[in-house]
Amino acid sequence: MAEQKWLPKFDYYLDESDPDVVVLRRQDSSFVAAFSARGATKEGILEAAYEDYRHLPWRLRAGVERASFLDELSEHAAIVERSGTIVAANKAWKRFAKDNEADLSKISEGANYLDVCDSATGEQSEDARSFAEGLRSVLSDGEERFAMEYPCHSPTEKRWFVGRVGRLADGDTLLALVTHENVTGRRVRRQRAVKRGDVRRINLPCTPVNREG
Repeated sequence: MAEQKWLPKFDYYLDESDPDVVVLRRQDSSFVAAFSARGATKEGILEAAYEDYRHLPWRLRAGVERASFLDELSEHAAIVERSGTIVAANKAWKRFAKDNEADLSKISEGANYLDVCDSATGEQSEDARSFAEGLRSVLSDGEERFAMEYPCHSPTEKRWFVGRVGRLADGDTLLALVTHENVTGRRVRRQRAVKRGDVRRINLPCTPVNREG
């Protein structure tokens, strides 16, 4: 099955504990499809996995299953609907907010993430507004994905993150998966390499335009 880059990686495996039946399961052991052990084909199994993966947005909105999926991501992750309202956020997202003394009610389920970015103040406020612009471009069905690297320094350390937005859409429903990945280590290593003269230029992993490159 061809991986769709704007969706997070989600693995499947075959349960062959019954000699007569092959069961396709998601990485969390939930059932997807069953096949006769004699009649199962690679093509049929891949098609079932693809169809299940294609309908991922609806599962993300389905209570416990949605929350468990997001919590498997290491990045700070949230699902945002077309209006900008956060409909789900994982533990990493909420933990980062708590560790940075943010008001969780303003950046978790029910809060409008676009409003949060637009109303940001301080040194990184322009970056927040740029991210909001990129998020809108995806939610308005204009772009399939958006990414940018930005500083997010705390009083005690210098930090850099890559924020990504990927469209989750099927039919009339449009959602966006928003993730923020801490890339401080990579950024610091690159800066050190430049100082040593090991590289001639810095190729950022992504820029404030609607693509990663």
